[in-house]
Amino acid sequence: MTMDEFRDPERQQLVYSDDEVAAWLQRISLPVTYRQYMSRPATIPKTEECLVTLFRGHITTFPYENLSVHYSSTHRVDINPRSLYFKMMEAPHYGRGGYCMELSIFFHHMLRGLGFHVYITGVRNRTRTDGVPQGEYQGWTHINNIIHLPSGAKYSADVAFGGDGPTSPLPMDGAGTSVRLVHDYIPKQRLRGPKLWIYQYRNGEDREWNSFYSFAELEFFQEDFDVQNWWTSARTLHRWTVLVVRFLRRGEPVMLVNDVVKVNMGGRTQVVRSLLSKEDRLQALWDYFGIRLTEHEAKCIDGWDTALPESSS
Repeated sequence: MTMDEFRDPERQQLVYSDDEVAAWLQRISLPVTYRQYMSRPATIPKTEECLVTLFRGHITTFPYENLSVHYSSTHRVDINPRSLYFKMMEAPHYGRGGYCMELSIFFHHMLRGLGFHVYITGVRNRTRTDGVPQGEYQGWTHINNIIHLPSGAKYSADVAFGGDGPTSPLPMDGAGTSVRLVHDYIPKQRLRGPKLWIYQYRNGEDREWNSFYSFAELEFFQEDFDVQNWWTSARTLHRWTVLVVRFLRRGEPVMLVNDVVKVNMGGRTQVVRSLLSKEDRLQALWDYFGIRLTEHEAKCIDGWDTALPESSS
């Protein structure tokens, strides 16, 4: 697919206004060299360098988190783009992010507002054992953006795979040292085509590649993700785990998992704080992620297995 294959015969109405896109650019702390595009976001350069800058700004600003499952009255996730803007950009929700559907849909509409040629597709994850992907590919439970640049290059921009996700857009050409995309078949395919893009990683240049997930160059729509989100937020979205992951500017992830805060430095995960009470977790959300839940949200987890005890002091 080339850029000429993007139809847009009648330009679709953008979800976010120029002012909202500019507010997002401000929020992700763009380098000074990009500040000139704040007043006219659609004029931002459509280059690999710019895409990398936007990607890294997004993943280091908006954490991967499933707090809406635990700390909301519905215990469900709302992926309407207007709801996403309110959650991530407007008070009192400063500091919030979301899980893959939320972060990727939000990023998608920001890229569209900037004038990028981008579409979203569904992703099949593999099952894991002890955190390592080694099982069968499952149904559509993830999401990914594919961007076509004027140079002719294509990039996968997965901003929402948590601590195992890429820290930059990946060229769709099979290149990579520790992570890459390869165009190949997955074992369960019966037809000779089409091949799928497979996201792989390895823990050293002398180690074997392992596959995390696969996707096709097939455009998905908001209605498709509404169906996916119903299933994932109700049945599979770590409802047994309170999870928050944010990448630091150097690329290392800091993670809150239930009752501990961990930092991955140099490939090794170290516990930096244990959380003994409800109040400890709320304070850790603020200290490490800049997330402050409202009083109502903080009470919504009461009675759940994932709740921590009240402080005894």
